[in-house]
Amino acid sequence: SYIIATKLSTFSRSQWSFEKSKEMFFQSLKNLRTTYIDNYLLHNIGNESFEAFKARFLDNGVLDFLVEQRKNKVIRNLGFSFHGDYKAFQWCIDNHDKYHWDFALIQMNYVDWKHAEKLNARNVNAERLYNELTNRNIPVVVMEPLLGGRLAKFDYAIAKKMQAFSKDATLASWAFRFATLSSKSFIG
Repeated sequence: SYIIATKLSTFSRSQWSFEKSKEMFFQSLKNLRTTYIDNYLLHNIGNESFEAFKARFLDNGVLDFLVEQRKNKVIRNLGFSFHGDYKAFQWCIDNHDKYHWDFALIQMNYVDWKHAEKLNARNVNAERLYNELTNRNIPVVVMEPLLGGRLAKFDYAIAKKMQAFSKDATLASWAFRFATLSSKSFIG
């Protein structure tokens, strides 16, 4: 009746060794009081740089360890969440045949769909990410459908125009509607 999801964090470089990463993985199982994790993520790939992504997940053998955990059914679905350096995302897409990603978590809302790159040069438009994932048949999980809450409350004049289409709809419901209608593949 529920899905267990967690991630291998990127926050502390002191945790990036194979041994520390393995310890973090098994600590998650212990903390969650389970023998498996439904959805496990390589967290925040590309946040720093492609080199950081490689150091965190590839050069130390951690990704291969996680693939082995999926083979042993300790991880049921292995995916990644993306922010930042597009090279890390592209590497994951280019290596899908080898790693068989079960899902990807991307920031998707009606601002980031076509305007993420205009707001921040490090961002990638969600439309591009979504299309690349669906072209490879990698299911998409959405994060930030409300853009950190900013799409739930904004300029009164714009809100009035949107509410003219549906008097009872909230600003948040428009954002959720966009994410739902734009997405065709989710994992659950």
